[in-house]
Amino acid sequence: MKRVWTPDEESSEAYEAAYEKVSVTISDRQLRPRDLVAYATIAYELAGLREGDGDFGDNEDDQGDVDPEGLDAALEWARAGVCVLQQSLPFPFTDVLLYSELDNRPAHRLLFAYADLLRRRDPKAAALWFTALVYLNPNDNMGARFIAPDGPAPIF
Repeated sequence: MKRVWTPDEESSEAYEAAYEKVSVTISDRQLRPRDLVAYATIAYELAGLREGDGDFGDNEDDQGDVDPEGLDAALEWARAGVCVLQQSLPFPFTDVLLYSELDNRPAHRLLFAYADLLRRRDPKAAALWFTALVYLNPNDNMGARFIAPDGPAPIF
């Protein structure tokens, strides 16, 4: 996988300068386009949710306290992050993306956030994303198998 760097990783001064140069401010939020965690965090904030509240994935029928007006913007932010991720992976990507690899965790958080927000709008479409998360990481450290259409699958 082509690495999607995060701002706190060790890198050269030239790389840090280039990274800062591509930073943009959108609606009073600074974003480094390849910071996958930022897309997920901003998306949850716009939806009126916070990561780690335990509201995500607990009940597939529960819509939580999502701000309906913010959901559209949240989905756009999450979708933008998914596009960045897709451009960072070789095409066609048919391999696994194990959560145990620390560099892969931002990708999983982003994909889960997108699927979680999408299920509030279109549960059928979101089911495919949760299933894909289980295929990407058969150990399913995020709990996507509990929301995927076929329910819990055995861990390999």
